[in-house]
Amino acid sequence: MKVKSPKDFWAGLMFIASGLFFAIWAKEFYQMGTAVRMGPAYFPFVLGGLLAVLGAAILAESVLAHPEGDATLKLPFNIIDIAIVVAIYVALGLLAYWIGFSSEYVILIGTLIVAVLTILYRPNAKAIVLITAATVAYGYLMKPLGLVIATAALVYISALGGHEFKWKEVSILFVILIIFSVLVFVKGLTLPFPICPEFIANCPIR
Repeated sequence: MKVKSPKDFWAGLMFIASGLFFAIWAKEFYQMGTAVRMGPAYFPFVLGGLLAVLGAAILAESVLAHPEGDATLKLPFNIIDIAIVVAIYVALGLLAYWIGFSSEYVILIGTLIVAVLTILYRPNAKAIVLITAATVAYGYLMKPLGLVIATAALVYISALGGHEFKWKEVSILFVILIIFSVLVFVKGLTLPFPICPEFIANCPIR
């Protein structure tokens, strides 16, 4: 297989990974329901599936498209980097098993370590790793910290993966996205997403 558009190739892979993550996470931790009586997992599952399908289409297009100049597919990491990432998660998993920590901390701390190492030593892979880290953070922070903080993590961490990071533009995007999420998902579809963290008894956003 010859990749003719590396940018579309990596974008397709990220969409597929993100979509599958959201779909599987929603199905595992929330009730699905039906099209007539949607459960809290139904909408995220459908959106995740659509995102994965979109990623597959972009991935296919990257193979069929006309070449973009130097269209050689270059991996921003090597086999040693992959081995280091695996070793980090295995070491944290064993440590959590011995201490008795939840596996959620393994995923979050491991992802944080990998993201920091990527920024320092593999800047070319920053976009892929940080967008993946943002998706992981959103999924694991939703229940304990609520929709607002989880969305903030998703937006700001993803923005760090770009070539430029502008606080004003990113903050405006965050505000628009959180208003949309509350109005559509919480108010419109009445999905039981927590808006505020668990430790706030009376959430000011209702």
